[in-house]
Amino acid sequence: MIKRTLSNGVKVLKVSTWLSAIFSVLLILIVGFFVVFPSFLKAPIESELSEITGLEVQLSAVSFELDWDGVTLNVDELTFNDQISKQNLAKIQDLHWRIKLSSLLEDEYRPDQVYIDTLVLNANQKSDSTSFSLDELKGLLSLKTLEIASFFESLSINKTLIQGEQTIEIAPLSIDRNDDQLLMRVSNQLINDQKFDLMITLSAEQLDHDGFLTLPIVLSNDEILLSSNLMIYRQNDDDYVEFSGFIEQIKATRLDEYLPAMLIGESTNQWMKRGFKSGLLQDIKLNVVKNISQDLPIKINLVAHLTDSELVFNSDWQALQNLDANISTNGKSINVLVNSTTLYDLPLKQITLAIPDMSQAQLDVSMVGKINTDSEALTAFLANAPSGSTVKDVVKQFTLKGPLTGDLDLIIPLDSRASTLDIDLSIKDNQLTTLDGAVVVENYNSTIAFHDNNITTSGVGLIRNMPFDIHINPNNRHDDKEASFAVELINNDSNFELYLTRRLDESWRARVESETLKTNIEIGLSEGLPSVRILGLQATTFDSIKGDLNIEPNDFPSMYLSAHGVFIDEQIIPNFSAKLESKDNILKISDLTLEGIGVGEQDLHFNGAWVAGKTGLIAKANGDALSEFLEKINYKEKVNGGKFDIDIRLFCDCAPWNMNIKEISGIAKMNIKQGVFTNQDPNIGRVLSLLNIKSAAKRLKLDVKDLTDKGFTYDNINAQITLQDSVAKINSFKLSSSSSDITLTGQSNISNQVYDIEAKVIPAFGDAVPAVTYLAGGGLIGLGVWLVDESVFEGKLIDKIVDQVVEFKYKIIGPWDDPTIENISSIL
Repeated sequence: MIKRTLSNGVKVLKVSTWLSAIFSVLLILIVGFFVVFPSFLKAPIESELSEITGLEVQLSAVSFELDWDGVTLNVDELTFNDQISKQNLAKIQDLHWRIKLSSLLEDEYRPDQVYIDTLVLNANQKSDSTSFSLDELKGLLSLKTLEIASFFESLSINKTLIQGEQTIEIAPLSIDRNDDQLLMRVSNQLINDQKFDLMITLSAEQLDHDGFLTLPIVLSNDEILLSSNLMIYRQNDDDYVEFSGFIEQIKATRLDEYLPAMLIGESTNQWMKRGFKSGLLQDIKLNVVKNISQDLPIKINLVAHLTDSELVFNSDWQALQNLDANISTNGKSINVLVNSTTLYDLPLKQITLAIPDMSQAQLDVSMVGKINTDSEALTAFLANAPSGSTVKDVVKQFTLKGPLTGDLDLIIPLDSRASTLDIDLSIKDNQLTTLDGAVVVENYNSTIAFHDNNITTSGVGLIRNMPFDIHINPNNRHDDKEASFAVELINNDSNFELYLTRRLDESWRARVESETLKTNIEIGLSEGLPSVRILGLQATTFDSIKGDLNIEPNDFPSMYLSAHGVFIDEQIIPNFSAKLESKDNILKISDLTLEGIGVGEQDLHFNGAWVAGKTGLIAKANGDALSEFLEKINYKEKVNGGKFDIDIRLFCDCAPWNMNIKEISGIAKMNIKQGVFTNQDPNIGRVLSLLNIKSAAKRLKLDVKDLTDKGFTYDNINAQITLQDSVAKINSFKLSSSSSDITLTGQSNISNQVYDIEAKVIPAFGDAVPAVTYLAGGGLIGLGVWLVDESVFEGKLIDKIVDQVVEFKYKIIGPWDDPTIENISSIL
């Protein structure tokens, strides 16, 4: 394309040589007219013009007009043909030559005005050579040509047609003489769909200065003013044409229209067309150099300043906003030195943009430079830019607040290929938040690297004022192939380590290790609350799970929590589950159930809350068989039957996970009906058997059907027990049966599993005389008392005395599995 354009340009320049000859013909024509006049003949003029120009010149329809001001020569058509090939070289249509009468008195008959309606130049003529030398060009623009052209006061050409492979039409052209200068003007010339006014100045001083030919050219319209110079010179035996221009300001969106593809190349022109969306280009300097002695590419250099511009690379990326930069191009490469701009609201300064080679089939924009901004802007940039789904997923997992600095290297293809982003950052005194705010790191200092669509960090920070080494996507976990995101927290003071990963199936896994605790955690995400499972927790003591972190309810996300396989201080903790809801610094605990603890097939549900540093839990249970309830909680009591109703309320000035028998306080109320404590029981049943109630009943001849060989049958039990400092205090305990009432007072240390209880047994006596005799001391006195009571008081006196006096007391102390029961009754 460029070669063909240059070839046509050479032909046009040759045509320009004929223009010089045409001017000469016009001069000869007027002189000849007045020399031969009035015996002027058409044929002699054609013959003389042909001889002078070396061309075959033909005139048609020659006429004259005479008025008071002067005379006008009119020629309908003037043609110039090659004498050998007869090929038409040029044609003038509708020529009007005006001469003032006053000039007829001068030695030279200088025309006042020359008007040509249409000038046709044929650029298709055959030539022995398409080369064009500086000497020929100098000949065209020589003083001789200037002298010939300055013969006219003014020359106007309404339309000029240059016919070749394509026909070029030149808008109305005028040449006016001003002393030693000729001013050529072209009005409303259509160039690349734009209309321009063109003015060229030709003067004797500019024709040849230090071996340079210089032509000042001004190109303008309502939007643009191009001041330029066309220089022609020789250097190292080669001839050059150089064009230098300056434009003060144009709209960036119009740049591609003012710099056509034939000048700066198709790729560069198209990039400018789709790249600039707004803004201004200022102080534009354009330089074009062509070696006309050799078939070499045109050298182009364009520099300009962009202000308040919008520059886009491809449809996937947002445009650079508020761009202030210096742009330069040589037609092959484009370089932009950014003073300031924003990309996805990320402020950028001193950034270099470059397209190294516009001739490549696949074009890339390289963005390289320094970053000095805040962490929020960078994470927003990574989240919004088309940097890949992996990056977006990682950025969603954490937030950063604070200053950062670093290096940016971004490759943006101008087609559908994926971008390449490399970032190396250094952050200081930032705040890092992850796990939806569950982990907050203060004074976070770290390096952050983003390469191959993967983010890695290595730094230190404070979590609850405790120092941690913090690594995101650490490189030391090469065996974890199923993780798309990972966080590693290490506290060297306590040898605590947490490794948290996000799996490819969108779930989370965590591994916690310290000197006293180990566990695995699984976190499943769904549309509702996340599900958190604690698996295989092993702790040396209950104190080891307390930790030193100052955690509050607000720090907990709402979740479904469950634990399986928990082993603490050589004790197996029942599997449990609960729903936790965090709001307004209150953690609501709902449906806390312990596996195997319940009524029948129903689990026992605790509900409560953690607020203001205190935890409270409430559970109620009722059923038809106490035996099943005790069996489900793995209690060793051997009972049969027993309809029961239990209300348990527990409190602790601690977090829920710190609740233990030493920390909690509470109250339990129970009512149990119609059951049997068996003799096989190692605790309460054994105590009841050791109370020796059966022996006392035998001695007193009492009817105690509830004491059987299989255990102790009761009708009802009402009890209230309070718990404080690991001690269960019996506020009230009354067991009723058909033969006796048993009350318990005292307490039991649950931590040490030790009794300190006093039992009182009150038998329900009947009408047996041995019992009254026993009470009265025996013999006839006792019999007399009995007879008097029966005859006088109808037995009411003895019954009243028995109810108030006859009771058996026992002291129960020692360990639960082998208590000592001492009879402290005065009656036995």
